[in-house]
Formats: sequence, structure tokens, C-alpha cells
Amino acid sequence: MDNGWLASILATQIGFGGTFGFLLGYGLKKIATVVFKIVALVSALFMLALTWLASVGIVTVNYNAITATAGSSFAGAMAGLVSSMGYLGQMFPIGGSFGIGFYIGARKG
Repeated sequence: MDNGWLASILATQIGFGGTFGFLLGYGLKKIATVVFKIVALVSALFMLALTWLASVGIVTVNYNAITATAGSSFAGAMAGLVSSMGYLGQMFPIGGSFGIGFYIGARKG
């Protein structure tokens, strides 16, 4: 019984997972930096406008509700990300090599 085919399949899965993970991590980091900058700018302008309208007396802003809503949305997004990464980690060897490649790609991006 020749185990060469098993080694070939494992090498293919590890190579594909690592390469795909690296490319995805690199690309997502580049896209995320632009998106986060845009979101930060829009959020800052929105909060500046709300603060100005509140200081003039046009509106009354409940800042506690704003921070509670933003915090719960962020927590939900992070929980989804952690659960999806846990799923990818279970698919070894392609999941493990994907995770390592994603980490390296995100660091290089």
C-alpha cells in the first residue's frame, strides 16, 4: 500500500489553505484599513454634528443609548468572527494552514 497519494493530498491541502489564507489576510487588511478610516471619519463628523446641534439647543442627545448600542454591535461582530475562526480551525490540515497563512498575510499587509 503506497502512502504517496495521502502525502500528496495533505501537501495540496496545506499549500492551498496556506496560500488562500495569506492572500485573504493580506487583502482584508488592506481593505479594512481604508474602510476603518472612512467609518472613523463619518462617525466623527456625525458626532460633531450631534454635539453642535445639542449645544445650540436644537436636539437632546441620549449619549448613554448611543454608546450601549455601539458596544453591543461590536460585541456581536467579534463573537461571530471568533466562532467562524473556530470552525476553520476544526478543518485540519487545511484550516490550520489557512489560519497560519491568514495571520502571516495580515501581518504583512
